[in-house]
Amino acid sequence: MTAAAPPLPSPPAPVFWQRARRWAPVRIVCYLAALILVLVLFGRAAQALIPPPPSTLHALLLPAKNLAMAAALLVVYALLVRILEHRHAREIGLRRGGRQFAAGLALGVGLMSLVYLVLWSLGAARFGGGTGWGGLEVGLVSALTAAVLEELLLRAVLFRILEEVGGTSAAVLLSALVFGALHGANPDATPFSMVAIAIEAGTLLALAFALTRNLWLAIGIHAGWNFAEGNLFGAPVSGTPEMHSVLATVLTGPDLVTGGGFGPEASVVSIAVCLAAALVFSRLIRRQGHWRRAHFRLRLR
Repeated sequence: MTAAAPPLPSPPAPVFWQRARRWAPVRIVCYLAALILVLVLFGRAAQALIPPPPSTLHALLLPAKNLAMAAALLVVYALLVRILEHRHAREIGLRRGGRQFAAGLALGVGLMSLVYLVLWSLGAARFGGGTGWGGLEVGLVSALTAAVLEELLLRAVLFRILEEVGGTSAAVLLSALVFGALHGANPDATPFSMVAIAIEAGTLLALAFALTRNLWLAIGIHAGWNFAEGNLFGAPVSGTPEMHSVLATVLTGPDLVTGGGFGPEASVVSIAVCLAAALVFSRLIRRQGHWRRAHFRLRLR
């Protein structure tokens, strides 16, 4: 009898790919391309399958599409982490992230409410009745979806990889600048609004991720801030008006104080409120030893 031939070993992964996946620019491009592809595919599916308003199906199917897209983005990110970095995507884990998301949501609503409290105390804000509570679930889902997308792109991908490349300070600065620049295409955007977004949101959200090493606190802050700004107080969110809001707020005064047509995000009040929160986060990060020193390497683990 002849012995059975041993099984053939599986072919090793191409040496080129094993080397390429360790380079920071390659990882960033792969993550961004995959996540943007998901966004494009869901956008085209929505155009084909969701009837436009005033169809009653629009209000039902749009939130479902947004939730499905958010889930798909998280799944694709987790798969890419496994492929590119050979690890589990702990930074999007819900075991710790659930409570952090709830805390972030409350903090985001609280920060925007504080902005409006300051504006009211300055005589720059007057409150009236909006459309009411109807339709707020659509706004909340929309805010959550936008937060998941932007936090995956800007914090889980760009900030995290830049921090591995050059340390926390460089990653906060560069990711915040990119975040501000991306909002330059929004309605009523100005150079000052871009700087404001970079300082207040880009910095605060990057530090929220650095503090927890989990994305859900940043997602919660981002979603709560946008939901409160648009759906509770009735202001434009980064220049984009909301259809449904509990209040209809009239802002009067210099654009530097009110934010003008872009909304309160372009106000010095928002900058001051978010910078105060960012300083608290920064102190906590340093106390916990999570602030990574400056260095430079493009080849990652």
